[in-house]
Formats: sequence, C-alpha cells, structure tokens
Amino acid sequence: MEHKPLLMGYWQDSFYYRPFSKGSPADMNLLDIPEEYNAIAVSNGIQHRSLDSYVPVGMTGIEFKEQVQQLISQGRQLFFNFGKLEQRWAGCSPERLGEDLFFLVHNYEIKGICIDLEKEIFDENGNRFDIPAALKYLKDCYKRRNYNFSICLVYHYSDLRNESPPYLAEMEGYYDLICAKLYHQDHLVENTIWFDDFEDSMGITGGEPKEDFLYYLMDSLVNGTRGFAKIPHDKLILGLPANQDTTVVGHVSDPSAVLNTMERLKQNGTPIRGLSAYSINWDAGKAKDGQPYSYEFIKRYKDILKPT
Repeated sequence: MEHKPLLMGYWQDSFYYRPFSKGSPADMNLLDIPEEYNAIAVSNGIQHRSLDSYVPVGMTGIEFKEQVQQLISQGRQLFFNFGKLEQRWAGCSPERLGEDLFFLVHNYEIKGICIDLEKEIFDENGNRFDIPAALKYLKDCYKRRNYNFSICLVYHYSDLRNESPPYLAEMEGYYDLICAKLYHQDHLVENTIWFDDFEDSMGITGGEPKEDFLYYLMDSLVNGTRGFAKIPHDKLILGLPANQDTTVVGHVSDPSAVLNTMERLKQNGTPIRGLSAYSINWDAGKAKDGQPYSYEFIKRYKDILKPT
C-alpha cells in the first residue's frame, strides 16, 4: 500500500445495544465518510453472514461496490474487517478460507483485510495457523497478478506484551499495518500495565492513558523493549476510541497527549504511521443528550496528515 500518514477508521453497517453506552453512533453511507479518513475498515456489525454472499445492511451489493470504487478512486485504502466471521470457517482448510476471502475482495474490489479478533479467538479451532495461511495464500495470489493487497493486524495493546503474539511471526513479511488499540469494544479488561520509567498506568480504575503512558507504550513497541513485541515504526498505528462515550476505557481526553507522543517518537527517528478511530460512525454520532460529536476525532488529529 502507498506509504503515507494514515487516519484510519472503522465503518460499521449495523450496530447492537451496549448497556454502558452513553451515546449513539450514526447510520451512514460510505460516501458520507469525511475525506480525512484515508483508510477505512469495513465492518459487518453483529450478524455472522457468509463471506461469499456478504452485502452491507441497508444497501445492495451493486450500491456497495459503487461506493467502494468511488472511495478507491479518491486514493483511499479500504479493508474488509475480519472480526466476527471467523467462527463460520472453523475446520475449513486455509485454501478454502483463502478462496472465500478472495471472492469477497475480488467481488467488491476491496484490496485489503483487517484482522481484529479478541484474544480468546486467536487460538480457537486452528485459527492461529489457518487464518495466517489463508491471508498469505490470498496475498500471494494478488502478487502473481501484480495487484497490491494490504493486511492489517489489530491487537489490544496488552496482547502485544509478548515476544510472539498470535499471527505476528506467521505473518512476517506479509502484513502492512499493525494497530495497537487501547480499548475493547464490548467489555472491561482486567489488565494493568506499569512501566518502570514512571509511576503511571492505564487500568480499569486508573483513569485514562496519559502522554507518558502512550509514549512508553509506543516506544516499547517500535524498539521491542520492556517485554513488548517489536513492530516496525512505519507499520504501527495507535488505535483509540472516537470519543468518551464509545468504549469503557481507552479514551484520551487531551489530544496533546497523543500528538506530543507522536512528536517525541518522530524526534527519536521512529515516527509511527498514524492513528485509528473506533469508529467513524461514533465520530459522526450523538451524545445521550442529543448533542452531536461533530467528528471530534478528525478535528483533533487531521493535522497528522499534513506533510512535514
């Protein structure tokens, strides 16, 4: 994929009730997504539909393909988010799974797959080996056709506190992006990480992540230190909730904490690739009192896209 700063976001075609939510995401077409989101992960909401017959909620396959093609013509990178469909292929061979994925991306011309699975699913039903094998099969197929095909792997940051996180070694030389996210969409995570460099942590009751936490987390990942896996800095993205109501934990209320972290990494010669928002729909949504979020995430971070 083209090497440029990224402001990535998830686009969801449907939603489900979450009791902790204090607001609501917006129902929107792909063409409504602001141009600042130059990478988009298409997510299929709550329903487990077959890959080879996937059609987003609220539109036809033809309409979806037309919208996808318009975004691609604008130079935006699209991924199909592979997060809730994996159980349908338990027991399938990597070749069969690769063929199903090939049909999906070929049918809609989305030349990218985003793997965003919860930790307990990584090793379930042979997923640890079958999904990487299928992705490599797919990327090799496109390479033989002289097409670019991009792969993004998404992890909760705590799952990267391991020298060998699931899929990372298996996908060496194949993945294009790694997103280290600070949140879980559906539940709290009993996981607190302390860095010896300073007395601060991000935990369930420890408040939101501050600048030093963000810096030491990203610095640990780009250098493979403090017990974390090593991720190439130019392939690393920091995943954040779009606003304070999107998830239970992970929101950063002070954008300077994020921007200063990125600048410190840049000064060290290890600038990360960009940021990711969960989700675009939440960025366009409304708070519980009806006040719109008004694309708060974009307004805070769009300047990372400017050439320096």
